[in-house]
Amino acid sequence: MTPWRARLAQLYADVLLDLDARRATARALGELGLEPTATDLVVVAFGKAARPMARAVLDHGPWRSLRGLVVPPEPDAAPLPPFAVQPGGHPLPTAGSLAAATAALELVRGAGSADTVLFLVSGGGSAQLELPAAAVPLAELRHLYQALVVSGADIQGINAVRSACSQVKGGQLAAAAAAARARITIAISDVPALALPALASGPTVASPDPRPLARAVLDRTALWSVVPTALVPQLGGPRGPAAWSAPAVATPGSDRLIVALDGERALQALCRRAERLGLRVAAAQGVDEVPYDLAAARCVQQLERLQRRHPGRAVAVAAVGEVAVRVPAEAGTGGRNQQFALELARQARGRPIAALSAGTDGVDGNSRAAGAVVDGSTWRRARRLGLDPAQALQRRDSAPLFAALGDALVPGPTGTNVRDLRLVVQFG
Repeated sequence: MTPWRARLAQLYADVLLDLDARRATARALGELGLEPTATDLVVVAFGKAARPMARAVLDHGPWRSLRGLVVPPEPDAAPLPPFAVQPGGHPLPTAGSLAAATAALELVRGAGSADTVLFLVSGGGSAQLELPAAAVPLAELRHLYQALVVSGADIQGINAVRSACSQVKGGQLAAAAAAARARITIAISDVPALALPALASGPTVASPDPRPLARAVLDRTALWSVVPTALVPQLGGPRGPAAWSAPAVATPGSDRLIVALDGERALQALCRRAERLGLRVAAAQGVDEVPYDLAAARCVQQLERLQRRHPGRAVAVAAVGEVAVRVPAEAGTGGRNQQFALELARQARGRPIAALSAGTDGVDGNSRAAGAVVDGSTWRRARRLGLDPAQALQRRDSAPLFAALGDALVPGPTGTNVRDLRLVVQFG
């Protein structure tokens, strides 16, 4: 790697250390002020950070009594006593996801007036913990999830559909623990601050009735045909009256919610690490939840303006969030971070620009990589290897290209999930 690509790869690894889920959960437990030896604790941990968050609870003990369920991503089924462990699927629900949701509901419904129920929620939990509101074939549920993900709908819209079709989402898991002494949520969030009910589709967060937005999303994306027949009444049908028996009011959530890690903290960590490299850093504007090519163009434009304000300085724009990528039916291997990185490389051809784009969870789409680092030479180097970067962009097939260049970032699952990191640097 060139020096700047190598620096960005190391910066990504360093920021991941700052986003350790176990340490963040430990801090949140300290904020709660619970006295372990006087607390009967029931724990439900689910999402990509479920295991390290649950370990923080064990570290914080010994508790007067402790039982619970941990739902990590499949295939992680290693024991974690005294908790039961039931892995769930991601990005699509599996039979394990249904088993996990069934067990979670049974556990919290059994919590009594002496019990404090602690929900440990992190990104990925929407697929890992799922139980549809009506009996439907798993294949049909997975088809709905997949169609939503590639539809172009934003995360709030996607999760509104999921919530309207579920027994656990939209505050319903917390509502099932109504008999408990207290219900507390510690969250490691991969959604924007104002969209917290979208985290894992909000099973423990007070949520408005999801059906109006869900119907609008299905109308706009023309996806009614992929909704399992048994779930259509839960939504009220296209533009039809709501037929779901749940009240059209907000579902109460946990009594207390602490966000232990989120995108804002990730952005702060990214900027601190970048400044240690001698960079003048500004937060990118207007690059979240927009098409990847527009996000890349805006980053380059803002970088140019920043450089003009600080001539002679190495400058960078930083962002935490997600870009939108429409996936064709015959897509290749990759994800939104590698797609953004390759588009950025196209726009930066021959220029003193380098960039990092990677997921904090260590995963990018259907590839083994979390993302990639690029610079102004990436396009040329790819062509020298006989690769066609333009075709890779068109086919959403960036992962093989970055693997061949040695510029893929492959940390493996990180045990945290606070959205994607992007840093675009002008060093000349």
